Amino acid sequence: MTKLSKEDLRALRVMIVEDDQPTRLLIRTFLEHLLFDDVTERENGELALKDLTRRHYDLVITDLEMQPMNGWDILHRIRHDPNVTNPYVPVILVTQHASRESVLKARDDGASAFVAKPVDFKNLQRTILTVLSDARPFVKSDGYAGPDRRRQDKLPKGGKYQREGDYRW
Repeated sequence: MTKLSKEDLRALRVMIVEDDQPTRLLIRTFLEHLLFDDVTERENGELALKDLTRRHYDLVITDLEMQPMNGWDILHRIRHDPNVTNPYVPVILVTQHASRESVLKARDDGASAFVAKPVDFKNLQRTILTVLSDARPFVKSDGYAGPDRRRQDKLPKGGKYQREGDYRW
C-alpha cells in the first residue's frame, strides 16, 4: 500500500452521493478533516451521474438507499456506462442496512469498499486511504467490472483460486 501525502489528498476530486443532508454534511466534514479540497455533494444518483459523465472524479462515496437512483444503480452505471469519465474510480458504498448479502453483492458488483452506518470517522478514514492506495488492477469482463478481487497473497501452492475462500474482503 502506498502512503498518500497531504498534497496527494488535496489534489483529488471526491463526490458524496447521499440523500440525507446531515449524513452528507458529516461525511463532508470527515473529508475536509482528511484535507480533501475538492468535494462535490449530490443528493441523488441522477444528479451524481450527470456530474460523473462531465468531470473526472478520483473517489465516489455513495449511500445505497436513495430515490430515484440508488447506490447499486450508480455503481453499475459507473462501471458500465461509456459516458462516465472514470469507470475505474474507487466507489465506497455506505448503508445502514449492512448484511452479509449486501457486502457480497457490493464486492461482486465492483465496489471498492463497503461502510456501515452510522459512519465512524476512523473506519471511513482507514477505508478511504486503503482504496486510494490500492494498487490492484481493474478488471473488466462480461460478468464483472471493478477492482481485481483475487488475493495474490492467498494463492494456494498450485496457483489455482478456490473461489469462495479466496474472494473474501
